[in-house]
Amino acid sequence: MHIVWLFYICNMFRRLFSFIFFVPFILNAQTAFIFGNDTICDNTRKSIIKVDFTGEAPFVFSYSINGINQSSITTLNTTYLILTSIPGIYTLQGFNDIISEGTISGSAMVTVLQSPTAIIHLDSDTLSVNYPIANFVSQSLGSIVSWDWNFGDNTSNINTESVSHMYSDSSAIYQSTLIIQDTSGCFDTAIRNVWVNEEYWMYIPTSFTPDNDNINDKFCIEYHAIRENTFLFKVYNAQGTLLYQSTNPSELKCSANNGWDGKYFEDNMDLPLDTYAYEIYFQDFEGWKHQEYGTINLVR
Repeated sequence: MHIVWLFYICNMFRRLFSFIFFVPFILNAQTAFIFGNDTICDNTRKSIIKVDFTGEAPFVFSYSINGINQSSITTLNTTYLILTSIPGIYTLQGFNDIISEGTISGSAMVTVLQSPTAIIHLDSDTLSVNYPIANFVSQSLGSIVSWDWNFGDNTSNINTESVSHMYSDSSAIYQSTLIIQDTSGCFDTAIRNVWVNEEYWMYIPTSFTPDNDNINDKFCIEYHAIRENTFLFKVYNAQGTLLYQSTNPSELKCSANNGWDGKYFEDNMDLPLDTYAYEIYFQDFEGWKHQEYGTINLVR
């Protein structure tokens, strides 16, 4: 009988001991801890704030930014990431798991720096193949400490505030970029397209001296970016008689030592000193039509 009572009393003490020492531990096992301290620039990545949980999922929690409550969040993960670009102090306001309410602790802080603004200035973003030089100037805003220019043509980068750059003498579109950095370590990038275009031109002299002294003996022209198969050149006297014509501009090109020698095309006789009229027609490389008239002084 005494043995039975002794067993009963021991069992009661065991239950009481378990209630006192183990039940509080189970009730306080649900915890949420927020942490993180990050500084970001306002034009780059988001900051990461972490919240760690212990307990049984799902976890429901709420937090505030500078004391302003945010919407509650439910998650099944024991770590939750808050991606944010809002500056301030982050603290937990409440938490519970599937069993009961838990304890909260910790804090996080996000600092957001104002980034500089990259600005590219160009007098013109359309260049001629005859003079393909672009003058780049940084008009960026902020406390800038470094500049990194890339011209989009596989040449070396330049690290000055302003720079002149010569592109190749061929028609193309280049994407130039400027990357700047300020005193806080924040960056910004500006992009500007530069067009290098073909530009037609035609040089036609006003006189020539076909006297066989090897100086200005031929009437010749120079040209660039025209459609040669559209070319037509005619010379007339005052009476309107056709004296010379050509449909091949290379026959008149000065740099090829070609040109008209001042002879009448039908009998190959020298024309006398006089002022003659010409008519020229061609299309430029874009297909625009050009028809011009002028005079030529033939001097002997």
